[in-house]
Amino acid sequence: MPRGPDLSAHYALAYDEARRALDAQKIAVSDLQSRAAALIAAAAVTTSFFGGRALAIGDIDAWAWTAITISALLSTTVLSMLWPRRDWVFTINASKLLESYVERDEGPLSVPQIHRNLAVHMSRRYQLNVVQLRWLTMSFRASAVLLVAETVTWMVDLSIGT
Repeated sequence: MPRGPDLSAHYALAYDEARRALDAQKIAVSDLQSRAAALIAAAAVTTSFFGGRALAIGDIDAWAWTAITISALLSTTVLSMLWPRRDWVFTINASKLLESYVERDEGPLSVPQIHRNLAVHMSRRYQLNVVQLRWLTMSFRASAVLLVAETVTWMVDLSIGT
């Protein structure tokens, strides 16, 4: 920690902001996963309704197979978003915190030093989470586009088949 003026309030502010950033990311992930669950439900309804109508007509043509393929892609994309992951980090491990900052052979770090180090650590975790959150967001967007494409494909199939 640099010598000079008392920076404890500054480090506490950096720590609070880092904590808030991780909390916001956690909420964003949860929100995207909730939306993904709603998207898969909408896809299931779409496939059941339009696919059922196509089967009732009895003509499973290229349009129907295209819609079925899009449905499978959509399901895969959404499931990849909902699949449990272990690499998200939104918290600090209390045992490691104690080992690294408090129960050291050299003695505990001061609270401002701990705030500083945790802020740096959480900022790194935030940056790693950003990459995954971008991927999750792109997957959600792709899933939404696939749902629209599936619906349109089924509608074309049914309009041609009737």
